[in-house]
Amino acid sequence: MNRREILSHFTLADGILIAFVTIAIIVSSLFVYKKGVKSDYAVIEYNGQTENISLSKDQIFTLENGVVIEVKGGRIRVKDSDCPQKICVKHGWLRYANDVIVCLPNKTILYLPKKSDLDYITR
Repeated sequence: MNRREILSHFTLADGILIAFVTIAIIVSSLFVYKKGVKSDYAVIEYNGQTENISLSKDQIFTLENGVVIEVKGGRIRVKDSDCPQKICVKHGWLRYANDVIVCLPNKTILYLPKKSDLDYITR
């Protein structure tokens, strides 16, 4: 089939539908994609404990379960862990609210809450 035969099967309504769907996808992606909101604190849950960690001070510390956490430049990551696959280490840095790292073997959750979530957690 050549181009002319393919285009002969389309009607004006098909063209309008294609244009409408394309515009809807572009507009909806603008609403969905927002620049992330930075968080001032990280929350770490492990061994039934919850700790709030400030992201304003660069530091490296080790949790009781052997997970090494690094805070640097307003970001946080799992620097090292003794889990077999090290998925939590490979995840990289958390920068924006609602970012999460989970280490299942060590039962550790590291996340950056929205400011409204942090108010709820610290109460």
